[in-house]
Amino acid sequence: TVYGARRPTGGRVLVDGVPLRPGSVPSAVRAGIGLAPEERKAQALLPMESVTRNVTLSTLSRFARAGRLDRRREREAARRVTRDLSLRPDDPDARIRTLSGGNQQKAVLARWLLRGCKVLLLDEPTRGVDVGARAELYAVVRRLADEGLAVLLVSSELPEVLGLADRVLVLREGDVVHTADARELDEHRVLDLVMEGSPTA
Repeated sequence: TVYGARRPTGGRVLVDGVPLRPGSVPSAVRAGIGLAPEERKAQALLPMESVTRNVTLSTLSRFARAGRLDRRREREAARRVTRDLSLRPDDPDARIRTLSGGNQQKAVLARWLLRGCKVLLLDEPTRGVDVGARAELYAVVRRLADEGLAVLLVSSELPEVLGLADRVLVLREGDVVHTADARELDEHRVLDLVMEGSPTA
């Protein structure tokens, strides 16, 4: 709903104080919101295309001149941003489907960093990613946040949320039931908040 894929039933989304048009993905992208969806293979990647094309997907117009695509500039831009994220292999021509889950996720992040997004929505960012790659992704997310990027993390992995977030919003059936500094919460407290008032509580 924040990204505009579904129309909200209430509330507003503002970026830099400017409200977004409800239910409009193009409006969200223009405002500087990027999304790394939970189902990256189905919703974020072009599996038969190269790393370069997957990274430049939201910025292709930058590399077009007189109706022609400058593939050299496109490739150089993709290489620059993927190297910044330590994406492996260091080959912008590699097919994205041959990469590990963690490196595919880095390619999705690179797409929005190349576009210069202000807000990055991460929906279950480490799903299907092995333990070693998770640590790398966590380091990337922390660095981006330290550099001033606003990161909204949605995750069912409580250690992930408590380890990465500054502020935590606990939701139950779509409603925010508690907001707190991550340092004030632990896994047991979050689970208690989620279960309070549920039919099985």
